[in-house]
Amino acid sequence: MNEDIWSEVSNYPIPDNEIERLNALYRYETMGVDPLPEDAFDRITELACTICEVPVGFLNLITADKQFPKACFGVHGEAQDRKTSVCQYTIMQEDIYEIEDMTKDLVFKHNPNTTGGLKIVYYAGAPLKTPDGYNIGTLCLIDFKPNKLNDSQRKSLRILANEIVAQFELKLAKNLLKKQNEEKDELIRAVSHDMRNPLTGIIGFSHMLKEDTKNIDHRQQLLAINEAGKSLLGIVNVLLNSSYIKNEPFNLHLEETDVAELTREIIRLVQPSLHLKKQPLSENLPESLHWLIDAEKWKQIVGNLLSNASKFTPEGKPIHIDLSKTAEESLILEITDSGIGIPEAILKNLFTGKKEILRKGTRNEPTTGVGMVAVKKFADLHNAIINVESESGKGTKFTLEFPS
Repeated sequence: MNEDIWSEVSNYPIPDNEIERLNALYRYETMGVDPLPEDAFDRITELACTICEVPVGFLNLITADKQFPKACFGVHGEAQDRKTSVCQYTIMQEDIYEIEDMTKDLVFKHNPNTTGGLKIVYYAGAPLKTPDGYNIGTLCLIDFKPNKLNDSQRKSLRILANEIVAQFELKLAKNLLKKQNEEKDELIRAVSHDMRNPLTGIIGFSHMLKEDTKNIDHRQQLLAINEAGKSLLGIVNVLLNSSYIKNEPFNLHLEETDVAELTREIIRLVQPSLHLKKQPLSENLPESLHWLIDAEKWKQIVGNLLSNASKFTPEGKPIHIDLSKTAEESLILEITDSGIGIPEAILKNLFTGKKEILRKGTRNEPTTGVGMVAVKKFADLHNAIINVESESGKGTKFTLEFPS
């Protein structure tokens, strides 16, 4: 009996939720052409054949009119019309669909897969059921003689079918995460780009006003505005750098730098926020201390640590910064506050950025955890060692040791 006669005499099952089923399938595969082969699925299909002791296996995805092999073992798989497939019956099932001898089955003894082609005798298929309950395809096994799965083999086939769907879900989640990251990166790029012009204006106008202003206090304030604008513009330029946007590894740009003078510049930038909380900042910095360092990342490290010290220190309480070089030729940065301290549970996860460790400052200042992550990342790039000592209600001391 040829394929045309089979299609005339056979009754083809269509699930009641066919449209929803197809939409579920297209979440995972575009299915405009044959699905791309993936080694993981080939291995699962081979494992199913090995466990169930059959020579041929397929991972088939079923569209409205076609059956496409996503993976195969034992033979080369090709797409076929859905109306001639055996797997179209499997997607109607809740569990494994098994035909011990197709040559004796009233429905399938005239099927083209039985009378020609592979001349299939035995078939067993497990539906690939999505988490929302749609059978998008099958993991099916084929033999050329009568066969029957035992209980252990049936259990294994179910597990492997579930693993295939789990792999589809994982791939879907990874693609969604990739898309979200691309959207986030585009937002960062757009916002950072749009910030450039107003920052350039702030820098330019503050410089002009400073030159025209005779009042010494006003000149100092305009200088602080100018330097803050330059610092923020530097951060914007870093955000536009491809290593941030494309999640590429950060690179160090080491230069011989006077870290003492650079640190004084950072202190001048944070003075306004310290002034708001009336926090005196004492410093012990050498007049000059040259070191091979990435200046922009040093700014991020010191700026974040000083900002955090201010945030978690009560109004009027002191903060201290110390910079020195040891006899062993290491650079030591110490920032000590007299704040509320860091609980042990938070201290263990301080550099992870986990949301559960976030807390507000002494004046309800919000925190994101990003600053500490940046400190750790940039310190690690310099092979620096971070030590944190903290006591509840008495304060916290950060010590960073940079090797020569």
